[in-house]
Amino acid sequence: MISRIRKLFADSDFSELFNQAGVSLILRLCGQAAGFLLTILIARYFGASGLGDYVLAIAVLRGFSIISKLGLDIFSVRFIAFFASKDMWKTIIYFKNRIKILLVFTSLLSSFLMYFLANEIAVIINAEVFHIKLNSFLILPMTFFILNYQSLRGLKKIAHFSFYFRVSQAFFSILCVFIFIQFYENKDIPIFAYLCSLLIVFILSYYSYENSFKRKKNIDKNEVEKRFSYFEMLKISLPIMGSQLVQFVMAWTDKLMLGNLMDSDQVGIYFTAFKLSMLASLSLMAINSIAGPKFAEMFSKNNISSFKKIVHQSTKIIFWTTIPIVLIFFIFSQKIMSIFGDEFIVGANALIILSSAKLISSFSGSVGNILQMTGNQFIYMIILTLGAIFNVILNYILIPVYEIEGAAVASLVSMSIWNLGMVFYIKKEYGFFTFFNPFR
Repeated sequence: MISRIRKLFADSDFSELFNQAGVSLILRLCGQAAGFLLTILIARYFGASGLGDYVLAIAVLRGFSIISKLGLDIFSVRFIAFFASKDMWKTIIYFKNRIKILLVFTSLLSSFLMYFLANEIAVIINAEVFHIKLNSFLILPMTFFILNYQSLRGLKKIAHFSFYFRVSQAFFSILCVFIFIQFYENKDIPIFAYLCSLLIVFILSYYSYENSFKRKKNIDKNEVEKRFSYFEMLKISLPIMGSQLVQFVMAWTDKLMLGNLMDSDQVGIYFTAFKLSMLASLSLMAINSIAGPKFAEMFSKNNISSFKKIVHQSTKIIFWTTIPIVLIFFIFSQKIMSIFGDEFIVGANALIILSSAKLISSFSGSVGNILQMTGNQFIYMIILTLGAIFNVILNYILIPVYEIEGAAVASLVSMSIWNLGMVFYIKKEYGFFTFFNPFR
């Protein structure tokens, strides 16, 4: 056993994957802790109903931000990683400038649409009109914040990426909530805190990317930059945006349909169970942070054997770090949910079901990341769409009968379809399963 472990760490790819993922995992844990503290704060001070209003408002902002990004955030990871590996820094500068121009236009257009459709959206999901209109002014900073941290990921600045992606918003939201509740009482404090934190991280992430880029680059004056037309960029990024929209549907359909069919307090309870279940995906998300650029790098070099090795190594780490968390949720679900208040205990069964869904996702490996980083974004979108259709149908059927447990079952089934579909496509395309066999 010891010799096998030594052999693994002697492998440079595994060592980089493990060490970088370790940094990402630590920051992910910090982010989860901050997220839970924020959820507890909102639940304790504003109740399940206040938490539900907060969740619905943020969901609308995130949905419109996906449209404004056009998939160019993930597109940036893939291409910045590729050009950085070849020291093509002039091309990266040109590439980023083209994206910035495009995203300013799309962000302003999305803000306009969100503001003037606020009344209709609020009626559909039973949200506050004021929250939606207020959030509409933050689409541009949200869009560029995401672009900034994904660009850091492309440069392999994993610690920076993980801080902004996992920790920053929850951390600054907590600070803002603490400050605001000292001076006045208002049910809109969670929304104000979130928006203030978004402005802070938008500014910080911009300076982080610029400083990281300046330290990394060594521009060759003789470099002939590779130029892109907007059509060439959008041809690749729009299918990614489609996939992100479907992912959004997968992640938020249950909350939005609970808002439509039930009261906002049910949304708050379900969101808490869902957020807890995300702990079971910690290692998957940590691995994705570093593995995405490595998948793109190995695939671009047509090094399929190394590509396969990294896939299996990443799944192995995910496998052994997921099971203990899920077992804890199975055994102590009621006690864990009671931390947020007595009214949250009814979400214990939902926590168990949602944890099972995350278990399937973790066992499947980084399948979504693999498809996006290897030019299969259209296939990725099709499989996600199929899962999303099942998710909507099952939520519509099950929520009126089983309430939050029905929403959890819908997520379990649709996530299974999503992950297993990708596993079998990768097997068909590249000749291997992403699953890890612990008995081999």
